[in-house]
Amino acid sequence: MALCADYAAERTFRRIVAGLRSARLEAGTSQNALSVGLPVRGRAISEWETGAIEPTLGHLILWSRALGRRLVIVGRDGNLRVGPSRPRPGELWEIFERRRLAVPLRNRRLALGMGQGELGRLVGVSRDSIQRWELVRVPPRPIAHVVWAQRLGYTLDVWPIAPTTADGAGRLRGQGPGVFRSRPGLRWL
Repeated sequence: MALCADYAAERTFRRIVAGLRSARLEAGTSQNALSVGLPVRGRAISEWETGAIEPTLGHLILWSRALGRRLVIVGRDGNLRVGPSRPRPGELWEIFERRRLAVPLRNRRLALGMGQGELGRLVGVSRDSIQRWELVRVPPRPIAHVVWAQRLGYTLDVWPIAPTTADGAGRLRGQGPGVFRSRPGLRWL
């Protein structure tokens, strides 16, 4: 099976990468300086930004975090689709972030009454791949994550995280108490 990455999915992924590049440039940070906080060299960041290579989902999550951003799932209405808000005891941060992205997609699939096999055919992967992604056992490639979200009527995006609050939790910009809506006219990235 071949991943069904259409022009819209590729454009979405390029927009995410371009947003991260813009955030790095706005911060006045070089690729080498940014790479100090990541498990890669500055050359890798250059290759990600130019599209020469695709970062792994783990690298994309870390790259976003290093720039004060966070990958999110957004509905067609522009509202944030929320996954778990806290990691499980002993859960690694990256696993929690992947689970936070997977849960809204699993919930959407179930709400649509769609089986994993049916979704797999739409995405261009096996039922087993969908199952592993939903259970956070194996991360999808970032472009596959974009396609997965789009086939369910959602999108993968990157949003800024507001400064840390008193309880130590960073909040997504535009997030009010219990309300996850983007502000009209506000461009995220």
